Amino acid sequence: MKRIAVCLMLFLYLSSSIITVSANSGPVTWYHYPGISMITIDEDSPITVIKEDLHFDFSEEKENDFTRVGKVSARYTMRNTEAESTVSRMVFPFIRNLWNRDEDQVEVLLDGKPVDYEIYYGKEVEEVYSEDQFKEKVELEDILESVTGERYVPVNFHYEEVGHLYRIQLDSDREEDLHVDASFTLSDRDSRLFTRGNNSYGYDNDTNEFVIGTWLGGEHTSMDIFSLDEEMDIEVKGYASGVEDAPEVKDFTYEIVEEEMSLETYYREFLSADEYISGSVFIPEDHNIYYEVLDEALERERLVTVDHISSLLTKPRYVLIAYEVPFEGLEEKEVEVRYAAMGSMDRSETVEPTYTYEYFLHPAKYWKDFQDLTIRVTPSESYPYIIESNLALTREDDGTYIGTFSTLPEEDLRFTLFEKEEITAMDKVKGNLARNTYLLYFGGAALLGLMTLFLAGLLIRRAVNSSRRKHQ
Repeated sequence: MKRIAVCLMLFLYLSSSIITVSANSGPVTWYHYPGISMITIDEDSPITVIKEDLHFDFSEEKENDFTRVGKVSARYTMRNTEAESTVSRMVFPFIRNLWNRDEDQVEVLLDGKPVDYEIYYGKEVEEVYSEDQFKEKVELEDILESVTGERYVPVNFHYEEVGHLYRIQLDSDREEDLHVDASFTLSDRDSRLFTRGNNSYGYDNDTNEFVIGTWLGGEHTSMDIFSLDEEMDIEVKGYASGVEDAPEVKDFTYEIVEEEMSLETYYREFLSADEYISGSVFIPEDHNIYYEVLDEALERERLVTVDHISSLLTKPRYVLIAYEVPFEGLEEKEVEVRYAAMGSMDRSETVEPTYTYEYFLHPAKYWKDFQDLTIRVTPSESYPYIIESNLALTREDDGTYIGTFSTLPEEDLRFTLFEKEEITAMDKVKGNLARNTYLLYFGGAALLGLMTLFLAGLLIRRAVNSSRRKHQ
């Protein structure tokens, strides 16, 4: 009996030890796109890079978006190799979505002084989940073709088009909220529609009937339907809830205000009225990018909502900082670009993640010549070690890593930061336990239950046998 009790206590202890293994919340991996070297967009440029000092500084311990954010300074000393003066057009490309964040601010300095630049928003970057996938897709032509002042040429609309706006004004004195639906049928399956102010919509492909809906409480609200192709008859009904077959209610009022409006006017109103877009995207309202995403939304959707536009704006794309640098004959100048670097997070092997940073050096080959690259990495106190680097970096006494190269390396830069000098076998064991917390929890709980039942059965059986012996 004592042996069974001891076994049960031991199993309970081991099970509790397994169950209390904890895991960090959040994703196991999170990919961030690499930085890209400065590029000249002039053919046969006479400008050479005498040296580049590339510095990654993580000393501020800044974190955001599942990564550690570092300050990057790419400082180029350049020379005009010709006796005649020239103006060199340069581009610094990077990859971001369009939400206005502090991490996306870029600074360009010429001989230590800030210079003005133009921002161009290029193609969407195809979604990838590793640096190897992305590297295969990077084409310089794809980056540079976005540097243009020409207006975007749409496929699915014309700028001068005029549409028909139906603004449904809704009011109610009810104490309870109701759900209002506006339904209409279109004759043309290719009709282009916008809706705003609704929180639901649906359509029937067989009948071409559309329904948009919104909740109505004690405050005035409205819904928009903007049609570019045809006029329509709209039926408005109220329901006690938003579920199917909800009872109809009629104690509310509505008015449909109709007017003709140009597409450009309505689209600007459409964007500015949305707090998420107008408060987060710091781009002039007439910028090409808004019309590019509109064109894409009209290609994809039966009706376009603000959410469709927002989702397209959040996709990562090339952002290009373009500026001009004048050179006198044989003159040298220093050009510096400062920006924030975000690395790819990975904790597939460890409890605490590693962070990998990449910088594409190969675009620098488009300069007339490139010499003397110095790479310097200043780690943070909490992540002081580079545990992997494809280019030779030497750790100095102060903890800084430095690499020097007389010419442009054949490989792009890639290095990984970690809290320890290496990932040990024990780190991997702990990481595996952390990733499988829930499996261990439920598995341990199930085993605990089965073992408890098994041991309880043994105890009952032993008690029954003991009772029988007493009565014999």
